[in-house]
This record gives sequence, C-alpha cells and structure tokens, in this order.
Amino acid sequence: MLGVIGIFVALAVLVYLTFKGWHMGVVALASSLIVILTGGMDVWPAISESFAGSFTSFAGSWFLIFSLGAIFGKVMDQGGASLSIANWMVKVLGKKHIVLIVLLTTLVLSYGGIGVFVIAFTMYPICMALFKEADIPKKIFPGLLLAVPATITMVFLPGTPSTQNLIPTEFFGTTIYAAPVIGIITSVFVFALDFVFYNWVVKRCAARGEHFVASPGDDETKAQSAEELAKLPSPAAAFAPLVVLIVSIFIFQQVVSVANYAVCLGMLLAILVALVLYRGKMNVKETIHAGTTNGLNTLMVTSCIMGFGGVVTASPTYAACTQWLLSLDMSPLLLMFFSINVICMITGSSTGGLNIFLNSMSEYLISTGMNLQILHRLSAIASAGLDAMPHASGVVIANSVAKTDMIDTYKYTFVSQCLIPMLGFGLAVILYMAGLC
Repeated sequence: MLGVIGIFVALAVLVYLTFKGWHMGVVALASSLIVILTGGMDVWPAISESFAGSFTSFAGSWFLIFSLGAIFGKVMDQGGASLSIANWMVKVLGKKHIVLIVLLTTLVLSYGGIGVFVIAFTMYPICMALFKEADIPKKIFPGLLLAVPATITMVFLPGTPSTQNLIPTEFFGTTIYAAPVIGIITSVFVFALDFVFYNWVVKRCAARGEHFVASPGDDETKAQSAEELAKLPSPAAAFAPLVVLIVSIFIFQQVVSVANYAVCLGMLLAILVALVLYRGKMNVKETIHAGTTNGLNTLMVTSCIMGFGGVVTASPTYAACTQWLLSLDMSPLLLMFFSINVICMITGSSTGGLNIFLNSMSEYLISTGMNLQILHRLSAIASAGLDAMPHASGVVIANSVAKTDMIDTYKYTFVSQCLIPMLGFGLAVILYMAGLC
C-alpha cells in the first residue's frame, strides 16, 4: 500500500515542481527517490540502473533526431524561411486563420511520418513568426503544436506510421488502416473540436489584453520593412526544405529498415538543401552551433523524464498495480479505456500504456469475438488520453522548445491532448455500436 501511495505522491510532486519551474533534472530525481524509498527498492541500483538505464537509452537513441531537428529549425529561422512562410500564409489565409494554418501544417508533417520531436523544432520558428504577426500569446503554442500530432495522426487517422498505430498490428494481425470509417470520422471530429477550442482561446486572450511576448533567448525578427522583406526567400524556396523533408523521409523508409534512420537521412538532406538555398543569409557555423545546443538541452530534459519512468516501471509496486488494473471486472471496452489511461498516466507514455495492456490482455480481447479492426483502433485511441501528463515527453519538449512555463500552458494542453481525445474515444464507441467500422 505504501508503494502505491508513493507512486501517486511522486506524480504529485513531479507535477507541482514542474509547474513551479524547477529544472527537470531535479524534479525527475526527487520524484524517483520517492518511488524508490516507498517501494522498498535499493537506492543506488535504482538510480544507477533503472534511472540511468532509461536516461541513457533514450538519449542515445534520440541524439541524432534531436540534434538534426533543432539544427533544421534554426536554419529555417536564420535563413528567413520561417518568416517567409508565415508572411505568405497570413497573406493567403489571413491573420484570423492562424489556428487553422498550424493545425493543417502539423497534420501534413505528422501524417508524412515526421515525429513530434522534429515537428516541435521545425514549427517553432514558423509559429513564432505567425504568432507575432497576429499578436497571439506564446502560451498557446505547446498545446496547439501537439493538438494534431499527439492525437489525430498518432492514433485516430488510419494509415499513420506512428508507433501507437503499429503496436496493435502485432497483437491483432491488422494493418495500420484498421477501422477506416471510424478512424476518419473521429479524426474530423477531433480536428473540429481543436479548431473551435483554440480559436476560442485566441479570442479570449485578445479580450483579456494578452499579447505576444518573446521569451529570453528568442530571436525577434525585425524584418518588417519592405526592403528587408524583399530579402527573404521566396515562398517556393522557403517551403522547399519542408517538401524535401517529407518526400525524402517517405522514400528513405522504403529503402532502410529502421524508421529513425530514414528520418535522420531526410533531415540531413533537408538541412543541406536549406543551407544551399539560404547561403549568405546566415553564419553557418553559429547557426549549427545554436541549433545543436538547443537540441541537446531539450534532449537532456526529456531524458530525465524517461529516467523517472524507468524507476517507476522497475518498481515492484508498479507491477502489482498493473496486474490489479488488468484483473478488474469490467466490460472489455471500459477495461481497455480505464487500464490504458491509468498506465499511461503513471508512465507519461502512450506507447508504454498501450504495449503493457495489450501484452497482458490482447488474447482476452480476441476471445470476446469483437472485430479485430475495432480492437485495433479503439485500443490505439484509448492511449491518447491521460498520456499527456505534465511529465509526458511530448509536453515537456513543446514547453522546452518554446521556453514557456508549464503553469501557463498546461491548461490548454490538457483540453486538446486529454479531454478532446477522450471524447473522440466515446464517439468511436458509439460509431462501433451503430455498426460502423
């Protein structure tokens, strides 16, 4: 019992200290010690093996993606491409449609197979130029950035190459296009709710007199005069590296067997194209240095959270909690929704919650005789709920990249990454009961 209390106290401490602006390294270690001491674990092995093991595993696996993603974002920013794209989008769609611009852009990027980490670095300079032009507060950025990649193109939309859409295929023998009708309808539903919600947020901030304010360390673009705007890359040249990024990743995925390898190759090619197109507009050495520094700083912060997750999952209490959840006497769909979300909440990982649940319960779900495509789609959707806790890697990354405080941003993130996807799950169940697939 003490161990169970310890896990939830650790989560409370983690959320509280994060909201108070403590460094994530201190937050993760403090929360991990609570789990270790209340769970009866040996302190040094838990820190040196469970925490450090998960930390180094994540940092080693994602080093190149974080570095290249940050460099790409910095090159797009310093080369003037971000401002050029923002100006073009505002000219075509107008300042009133900034939310739609961001939602559609992240939809294209994420459906093309680009992960949240890369999208964060890529979209930040573009969004800051857009937000500055439309005078939208930065605190909206993390939630708006994650609204599509962390929900629609992660679990709802059929055909996405996300891990969460791939995991169910291993257990149910389905494809990533499982339950296409339900997937498409719920995707449109979630997109519409995000669109309505963030437009309401923008209007509410404007009514309160809140404005765009750059964070310390941000490069405030001054290129607003006609002469300076004329020096920016053309819209075609500005979009070119993004097109190269999406297309090349798709091509490389057909050639190499490791998805992250394909992404790294695509980003490297996009960076080289950008450097050629925007030559003379930046100091290449300083730009690459700044991008690498930003990427590694974000990687360290995120790796600390993964270290905490490693301690939690190594705790004997965690194993007992998951076994209790999976033994609850509920209807299959309710058990799926409840168990996956609780596990996701504890680990801060949709992948972890989904994988743990299906490892233990997939055979039971199959034995119920339910349509396997439905089981695939609903289990995937269920993992996009309480996975977006303040200690979730995507949430941490979005705030780290934007240099925003969790206490200012999380209320928006919670609505678009937790509440709206849960409504999407409810709609998916209703559509299933109506006989759709």
